[in-house]
Amino acid sequence: MMDDDKSIIDLVLSGDDSKYEIIIKKYQPRIISLCYRYTKNITDAEDVAQDVFLKAYNSLDKFRFESKFYSWLHRIAVNCSLNYINSKEKIKEKETISENNGLNVVESIKTEDTPFNSYNVGKMAKNIENAYNNLPEDLKLVIKLCDIDDLSYDEIAKSINMPIGTVRSKLHRAREILLKALKTTDKYE
Repeated sequence: MMDDDKSIIDLVLSGDDSKYEIIIKKYQPRIISLCYRYTKNITDAEDVAQDVFLKAYNSLDKFRFESKFYSWLHRIAVNCSLNYINSKEKIKEKETISENNGLNVVESIKTEDTPFNSYNVGKMAKNIENAYNNLPEDLKLVIKLCDIDDLSYDEIAKSINMPIGTVRSKLHRAREILLKALKTTDKYE
């Protein structure tokens, strides 16, 4: 995956900005999901994710390929999410102060998403989060290292001192459990 990312990023850096869309489409669901874990609101998560891709694009020439591109993007997403949460807390403080003074300084933000779409994406993210949280700790760890941190099987095996065959087995088992949990959840909702 890193080689694919490198060739795409090289094209973007050489002036073919349209190739950045490939990066966005590849990582957007994971970045929105990551941002959602911090913001707890799908609309906010989508806004933060947009900011993540913009910041990554503007700093693309600083990425040195010393790590996987997704790891770098993940770090930007975490930082943007934390900044967003902190700024939202400050806005709440200002709202409280202004409401006490009889002034309303907060503008409502309009979204292009329909409530139905936002609800379904939010529901899906919540179901995934619940299914992940119910996994045994050892399975959670291999899923996190593989699907969130984007480590290879070999890198996972080395980082947790486990044979690569065991890593593959645990990933397979974790994914089966997640899939079963998500299918079960979907039937009842």
